[in-house]
Amino acid sequence: MALKNIIMPKFHYALLPCLLLLAACSEKPTSVPQQSAASKPTVISESPAPIPEKTPAPQVEARSTSPNFPVIEGAPLLNPLNYSFGYWLNGFRKNANDTSPDQLAIETGYYGLVLDLAHLDQARFGRITGTENYASGLETGTSKLEQLQPAELSIQLASSGKVFTAKHCVTGPMSDARRLQDTRLWESARYLQNFEIQHIVFEDDEGNELSCNARLQVVGWPDSLTLSAEITPTPPFIDGATFGVVGNAHAVVQAPLTLNNVSKPSAETFSMECWVNVPQNPAKQNNGPLVSKNGGQNEDGHIGFTIRGSRTEASMNIGGGPRNRHILREQNHKLFKLDDWNHLVLTYDGTTMRYYVNGRLESSKTIDKARTPVSGSIQLGSVDGQNTTTYGKFDQVRLWNRPLSEDEIEAHNAHPETLANKTGLHYEKTFDTRSDPKPTEYVWRDVITRIQLTTSDQTWEERSSVIEAWDMGDSKTLTLNCDLTPETPATRNSTVTVHTADGQTIKSVFQPDLDCQVAEVKKLNRDWKTGYTDIRNYDEFTLEIDNADGNAQEVPFMLYLRKVANITGLVPILCYEDGTPTGIPVQLSKNWHYGKLGSYLRAYALLPAQPGKQSYKLRIAYGFYGNLPSASHAQLSLVGYGGNSRWDQLAIGCWGETICFDVDRSCVDVGITDVRMLMARIGADGKKWSWTNAGWGGDWLLVNDANGKRHHPNELKTAYFAHGPCLTDVKYNGNYGSQREVSFDAEVQTLRTDDYARTFQKFNYTFEKEVSAEGAWLFKMGRTSGYTCPTLAYGNAAGLIKSEAAAITLQRGDYLIEQQELTGAAPWWVSFPGASQTRDDGKGNGYRALVIRGYRATFGGKTYTQPTISAPVHQTNKDISPNIDLLLTAPKGVTRFMPGDTIEMDLEWITLHREADDYYGPNEAYREHLIANPNAWQTTYREAIGNDLKVAVIGGTLTNNYPIKIQAQSGEIQVQVKGGVGYVPIRFAGLATSTGYTLYQVVDGKEQALDQSVHGNDFWQTDYDAQTNSYSRVYNLPLDGLESSAWVLKAKP
Repeated sequence: MALKNIIMPKFHYALLPCLLLLAACSEKPTSVPQQSAASKPTVISESPAPIPEKTPAPQVEARSTSPNFPVIEGAPLLNPLNYSFGYWLNGFRKNANDTSPDQLAIETGYYGLVLDLAHLDQARFGRITGTENYASGLETGTSKLEQLQPAELSIQLASSGKVFTAKHCVTGPMSDARRLQDTRLWESARYLQNFEIQHIVFEDDEGNELSCNARLQVVGWPDSLTLSAEITPTPPFIDGATFGVVGNAHAVVQAPLTLNNVSKPSAETFSMECWVNVPQNPAKQNNGPLVSKNGGQNEDGHIGFTIRGSRTEASMNIGGGPRNRHILREQNHKLFKLDDWNHLVLTYDGTTMRYYVNGRLESSKTIDKARTPVSGSIQLGSVDGQNTTTYGKFDQVRLWNRPLSEDEIEAHNAHPETLANKTGLHYEKTFDTRSDPKPTEYVWRDVITRIQLTTSDQTWEERSSVIEAWDMGDSKTLTLNCDLTPETPATRNSTVTVHTADGQTIKSVFQPDLDCQVAEVKKLNRDWKTGYTDIRNYDEFTLEIDNADGNAQEVPFMLYLRKVANITGLVPILCYEDGTPTGIPVQLSKNWHYGKLGSYLRAYALLPAQPGKQSYKLRIAYGFYGNLPSASHAQLSLVGYGGNSRWDQLAIGCWGETICFDVDRSCVDVGITDVRMLMARIGADGKKWSWTNAGWGGDWLLVNDANGKRHHPNELKTAYFAHGPCLTDVKYNGNYGSQREVSFDAEVQTLRTDDYARTFQKFNYTFEKEVSAEGAWLFKMGRTSGYTCPTLAYGNAAGLIKSEAAAITLQRGDYLIEQQELTGAAPWWVSFPGASQTRDDGKGNGYRALVIRGYRATFGGKTYTQPTISAPVHQTNKDISPNIDLLLTAPKGVTRFMPGDTIEMDLEWITLHREADDYYGPNEAYREHLIANPNAWQTTYREAIGNDLKVAVIGGTLTNNYPIKIQAQSGEIQVQVKGGVGYVPIRFAGLATSTGYTLYQVVDGKEQALDQSVHGNDFWQTDYDAQTNSYSRVYNLPLDGLESSAWVLKAKP
């Protein structure tokens, strides 16, 4: 609880050195948190069968939306129960022997939902009790879901005398990540969960399958659940005539088609083109030939196209045999679209082979070899002599005796109905002649659709009807909103009017499928530079809320910003009209992968509104917040990229990410992926404000099962406490292994700064079952290809312990260091000075280092306080040093992890510039250090020891040294800090209000207000804590060059 009206004794700055000495001599606060049989498609075209009448819904039991917590004047009184989580109960990635159900969980302060993708009609749903707030909701794991009772989810479509019910989601054949690729996570953070389950299968009572493309969107707000079923009638996918990109086409399902009327051999120079539509079928991995002429890839004269999953390739053989086979693969994995028509072209001009996908040159290869013309048929969906079939739809198959130009290829792709120049056209099959079979016309008529969710005490239902015809390809959506409190409907009726800086006025519209008011800003006319540059301006919006209800509300709202100034780093901040941060959370959800929508921000909030009208200012910070690059941490949607589950992206500034976490392991099997630099270039003339590299990959805990397969995360909940812009704060809670062999929690943070990227990671692991330690690691830095690490240096608080050169003769599997205990006092550190990319791609690059600020583990009843490291060779390089990984491992002699074993770690991952010219930022202290210490371990040591802070506090309690965290106990807090490198975050929690505080630096006994603002009130971060009805503030202290500094936070009298 925040305190106010406390009289502080007059502060004597002379006391601070004594307090600082006392703090240094006493045990500092721990920096590691303590853990507590395929069916025939059915076509419907007749009268609908009856669906049971709607069940009357009983009255909703009233429950308080204003829990009993302290009231402080000026606080917005956000409801602590207004939070939500979305996660996979048994994990997203699994091993082959894990037969646990694929269950999606939505959990909020009010209710829980569990959907089994194999049995969609058998849900668990209901109200939950006993949760107090966002933090406790995270910490309780999945225990609250145990309260849920069975519920019936009925999604039905009636017609032709039959009722079809949604039974399950088609899932993939693989046992790991790809089996859930049919589900897509759009948004997930504090307020809104938005999952899409694709390819829903509808069956009647006899097991006949409805021919349609259906998806279920599941949206969870804290106080409501929304289910939207989108259904699109489709012709049955069967062999024979179907509808094409223009006119008709031919479908191959089980019977490949041979085109035998190719009259003469293809020429020495040629083009092959066709249109292909490959339906997405997660139950069958599509691999094999799409179009093939003159046999398979090893046959002389062969040309063709092949698909591998969702990527395609073109092939040609000159001379016969595997050595004369040439393959060009699609480079852009997002270019070829499943369930859509794609234009493929292969050309050869006698010298260069080229492959085009959808009008774009994807790959080329110089061959410079004469091709012998060969006669042969064209096969669609197979190759002569093979028994396998590749399914798909094919249209406009053509052979040319010349290479088409890029302009011609672009024109054919853009206008498939037009063929302007037929010069050199050797063969054409369009499936549109009089002799070609015609596809059957299908239509649905007089259809009723219904969604009904039934629990033991309540039924929610929505239904709709389509009178007469429902055409093939015409999508229709039915949405069911399930309100969990009596107050919920009123909050959806309050509108928000948005005023933009360029004079636009946009009134929000209620969007049923997202169950909130939405204001879409399609384009802004900015008078400042955008894109990859040093964006120092903000997008600003005035939000006017019209609350016509007689009660205070929290209005669910989403600002949908299209064409953002730059997407890779941005933070929405809700402010008062003068720009002062309110502390009210705004959910940051974004995507830059989905081509149909482009880069966008969806900023969700529950806006506190008193009766009548109220205004806020919403700021979007990009490159800078105040005079420093801003920090951001967001769930980045992978829809359009692949993987499709939780991926967290951190950035400092907006010039590319600084580090990413594949939280659900939906793309790869490790937790840490892209690692990049801050403000790095290649030399003094290198490109600035752009993407960089600092190696790739890393991981959290790795332990294996009895078969040597890694235990994957499950029940993994994520809480986004702060998206930025001064200090992010995101926490994770979950388990490893199908039997919950290990439980864990983690915290990840990054900061606002101008020198180099830092990512703080804290871990608590508890072993619940016995697990082998063979091949295990506690933490990993690396899995990078295309990098060289000439040296590995490691040390402690006193300095360097040892520097090891990586010999060129080292091979993959060798160790540069193997299970070496780090001696001496913390902080320990490990660095790869001088590491760099092995090729110059024009991007700035540097190297990684790890600072270990805290370590404590108990194995087999013995406590260990010194970390152990290993450094295996990941990849060798020709004529230069190999690339080395860093592992934190169990100590020597520990071969099994036993129940009750624990691990606590406080780690700091940093990426460093190799030399001064590679750094273009403004931090002169860092630049001077790099001039004196290029490619040196001293840079890592400078961070390790320089930010091993000694902190003394009056008026509050110190809870963490770095970043500095203080719990307020007074309206005035004095702090003295010994040490500091860069801009050090300091967080004051438990403050009474969001306004009225000033931070001063005490210099020669005089107080000087800290001011890093550029656009007014834009250099601190405020976060509201609904549990205690108090606030926190984060500042970034400029501590470079200061041996000791004094600070005081004061509230207005």
